[in-house]
Amino acid sequence: MTTPRTQRLLDRTAGRLYLADLGWWVHRTWLAVAALCLALLVCARLLALIPAAPLVHWLWVGAVVAVAAAFLLARKPAAKATARIVDERTGSKELYLTTALLGSAPGEFRPIVVSQAEEKAERVNPNTVVPFRWKEGVRNVAIASVLVVATAMWLPQLDPFKKQEQRNKTAKQEEQLRQTKKATAMRAEQLKQDEAKENDRVEKALAALQKTFKEAKPQEREANLKKLSENQKEIGEMWRQAANQQRNDALDKATQKFGQANPHEKQQWRDDLKKGDASALKKEMEAVKEQMQKLASQPDSAEKRQQQEQLAQRISQMSEGLKQTASSPQLQAALQRAMEQLDMSKLSEMSKEALEAAQQSMSLSQQELEQLAQAMKDQQALEDALKNLQMAKQLAGQCELDGEACKNCQGMGDYAALYQKLLNNKAGVGPGMGPNPGQGAGGKAPENDEAETAFKQERSPTQLTAGKTLLQWKAKEIGPTGARSEEYKDAVRQVKQGVSEAIAAEQVPPGYHTAIQKYFDALPEK
Repeated sequence: MTTPRTQRLLDRTAGRLYLADLGWWVHRTWLAVAALCLALLVCARLLALIPAAPLVHWLWVGAVVAVAAAFLLARKPAAKATARIVDERTGSKELYLTTALLGSAPGEFRPIVVSQAEEKAERVNPNTVVPFRWKEGVRNVAIASVLVVATAMWLPQLDPFKKQEQRNKTAKQEEQLRQTKKATAMRAEQLKQDEAKENDRVEKALAALQKTFKEAKPQEREANLKKLSENQKEIGEMWRQAANQQRNDALDKATQKFGQANPHEKQQWRDDLKKGDASALKKEMEAVKEQMQKLASQPDSAEKRQQQEQLAQRISQMSEGLKQTASSPQLQAALQRAMEQLDMSKLSEMSKEALEAAQQSMSLSQQELEQLAQAMKDQQALEDALKNLQMAKQLAGQCELDGEACKNCQGMGDYAALYQKLLNNKAGVGPGMGPNPGQGAGGKAPENDEAETAFKQERSPTQLTAGKTLLQWKAKEIGPTGARSEEYKDAVRQVKQGVSEAIAAEQVPPGYHTAIQKYFDALPEK
């Protein structure tokens, strides 16, 4: 049984006792966490046994943990314990303890005890019973905090065991892996959008050209030539854009060797790609992906590293072969990323993730290969269309281009056969001076030397006498024998060697390649 004054005294004292206990636990837990942080910082900065950057970044968690632990460990004292403390610190001789126990204790002296407790409770100050001595604790907490912060900011980073160097290398490769995965994802998304647009553009241009062929009428010479010129301008521009990408013809001028690859297989790849067939190469890439998937599930071992080396060599050979077979920067970039990610998989910390990323890069390589095969097929179709356009313009100029002649033509091959046949029928059988046989009966034309003509033999009245000398320079020395001749020979060789590259650089249509090459090959070296 307690009265209002006694109860208020006990409650206030209990509250102060709880705050004092809470402060004591904050003091102890804070110092313990600070000591732990100092030890970890020393291990991280001086010994580099653990990474320092994450530790410094999460130091504030130590303060939260210390305060949370203090709240969990601090307890509010019971009424009997509070009364006993009040009795001890005020010299009440268990007056308040007796008062707290009156509710269950029998006796007729209860009113006397209660009245004495009430009388004395009015004079007792809870602040005196439980004083707060906080200065020393705050000082210790402040010193510990300053030490932790100073150590985190100014303690030098040492690396006696080369642990930090290895972590930096791993972090750099992890960042590189993230960048390569991001590049693969972005390229795959872009590839989906560009592929449909490019194929649709080529198909529309070829369809428009076939429509022009079918609608041509022999008597409409000017209209036919105009439409053919419009088609030629559009298709020629598309062909030049395809040539700029340098997706084919790399085999003829490549100087690299294809490792241990079979030359026959390499030539087969090139022929298949020109036809738009990439099944053989896709099969090879699929085999590489399957091997990567098997490696991802294997534990780190010497055998696994050996298989990784063999797989990297296999991808490298494929990349070199594609450089010679068909040059595609996007495909080479995808294969290069796959090799880089395969190299990163040698680190046990990121082996599985790197192998999965390499599989994604190989999948992208397959998509790039499909686009490359389609691009080469489209470019070949554009070249065939340009050749057909040249023959069609010749026929249109002779009023021989008739769309009715090829109603059942389905592709550029049918038109090429038809136009070549028509041009051969128009050509004569007699020899001539030009690249194509001229019209006529052939043989030598008859001549009559006695026939009268208007020919008159005379000379030009050009002055051939020496003129006035403007400048004369004399030097007494012997000229280098053969020097100018060798310079001329070198210049001619360089011109001949650079003709193919010049043709590609100037974007000359394929119909003129043979004539230009033949002209420069005929240049004498003497």
